[in-house]
Amino acid sequence: MAEELRPREAVHRVEAGPEPWQTSVVLVVVICFYCYMLYRFRRDMMSCLRNIGNTEDMLTLMEGQGADFAYFLRSGIALAVLSGAALIMVWLEIQLPGVESYYLFFGAVGAFGGVALYRRAAFGVMRWLTEHKALFGEITFINRIDLAFIAVFYTPLAIIVGISGRFFVLGLAVLGGLVVYHFAALYKYFKLRAFSKLQWILYLCIVEILPVSFIIALAVRNSGIN
Repeated sequence: MAEELRPREAVHRVEAGPEPWQTSVVLVVVICFYCYMLYRFRRDMMSCLRNIGNTEDMLTLMEGQGADFAYFLRSGIALAVLSGAALIMVWLEIQLPGVESYYLFFGAVGAFGGVALYRRAAFGVMRWLTEHKALFGEITFINRIDLAFIAVFYTPLAIIVGISGRFFVLGLAVLGGLVVYHFAALYKYFKLRAFSKLQWILYLCIVEILPVSFIIALAVRNSGIN
């Protein structure tokens, strides 16, 4: 009876904090830009899809490309940076809830910019050391086409992951498959130009894998994510 008469402690309702508005703004921008690309460059996308997997036919696009096709490739790079930065921002918001979302977004964009600068510097050194200077133009063209192709196919999944805040493992698996496709396309090109497998592996390690691995390791170390 005494226990029933004892005053009970007040129950305080704990409400979940609102989702950061910056994330919604970035995702809306990604969706609008993606729809613009689908409408504006639908013919260029179809021409790329018809030649996907055939290195020789892909290089013919390089010879006959016009200003519109070059604009499509630049737009594909921009879409890849936007969707990739948005996906990284959503994931880091879960891991680092105390950091403002726009810091995470601009940090991700800066990481992509750092990778691009490193690749440009590495290409400059390689072009200076080798006599096959025209090959780097072809490799750059293949990289841009693959990046645009990956961005167009991966952005819908990135938007779903960003809106729901789930399916990160599925997103990583799909992205891993697209990266493997890119490595295979580079291998076909190296084989077409009579380069060895060792040269292909050295290129992947120095230009493709090293900068991304360094940025990921640095981010994990500084953020304290286990």
